[in-house]
Amino acid sequence: MNFVKLLDRFAALLAAAVQLVCIVLATALFLIVVAAVVARYGFGQAVSWTEEVPRYLLIWISFLAASVGVLNREHVGFDVLFNALPKPVRRVLGVTLSLMIFGFGWIVFRYGIVFVQDFGSDLMETIPFTDYWYYPAMPICGFLIMVFAFKLIVDEIVRPEAAAITGTSVD
Repeated sequence: MNFVKLLDRFAALLAAAVQLVCIVLATALFLIVVAAVVARYGFGQAVSWTEEVPRYLLIWISFLAASVGVLNREHVGFDVLFNALPKPVRRVLGVTLSLMIFGFGWIVFRYGIVFVQDFGSDLMETIPFTDYWYYPAMPICGFLIMVFAFKLIVDEIVRPEAAAITGTSVD
């Protein structure tokens, strides 16, 4: 297999794994919120951690889903303007935008690590766990953004049809 096919396969498997994790986390979030509502209104007992844990799950879901959004080109963009440009300009612009996204991923990755190091040892509000449980969402998401942006850069360079496609990946 050549490099591009390996990269395609790796990105697809990574995206599928991230999506599966998001589904599991969203299911857990839903079940915890339902349990909190039942406990509060059905039994008159509020469970303190049922407000905090869903918030942290939502942080993970948001960061992970945002990284897959990069691969699928699902973030906000100006498709009308982009598609009105000549194909060679779209290719250059596509690479440039993907490089900027890669740079953003690097910033999230790099400073996410600093954030984890500086604040990860703090305790959560209602349960006796440290913030190392959810702060790693930042550097992990940054890394995923870099991987997916790299794939988009390669697509724009080696695939002639890539510049004509917006709002979806080439795969």
